[in-house]
Amino acid sequence: MNPTVEIPANALRRIEAHALREYPNECCGLMLGPVGEPHVAVKLRECVNAQDVYHRRDPVAFPRTGRNAYFIDPAELLAIERDRRASDEAIRVIYHSHCDADAYFSEEDVRRALHEGVPVFPGAVYLVVSIREGKIAGMKIFHWRRELCRFVS
Repeated sequence: MNPTVEIPANALRRIEAHALREYPNECCGLMLGPVGEPHVAVKLRECVNAQDVYHRRDPVAFPRTGRNAYFIDPAELLAIERDRRASDEAIRVIYHSHCDADAYFSEEDVRRALHEGVPVFPGAVYLVVSIREGKIAGMKIFHWRRELCRFVS
């Protein structure tokens, strides 16, 4: 695991359980930590993968389904944003699963993680959980390397 953010073992187990519950669709969620402690993630927030809802509404803008993509509804993100500000917390980890695929940071993951070439959530790392045939197959953390202008594991 990447040493930039400490993720407690019990949180990793909860993320794995979330991924298994959602399989064969991708799961998604966040971890928050105190603003003054950039290397600590303590609060887990499971999110709803709204990809299928948005795919049904607009299959052109959202061509993928929940089987191979995730999308956190903007209303859910706003609620998390209000809560985190009130609690003086920062988003430290954004996680999702890849179903019957490896734990890698896909082109789609990169596209959604950046806006105009910079991270949407500066300082956050991305945790990708691989599930194959309903079993956890691995996980990797990806973080932004400014000097390389890309995410690395």
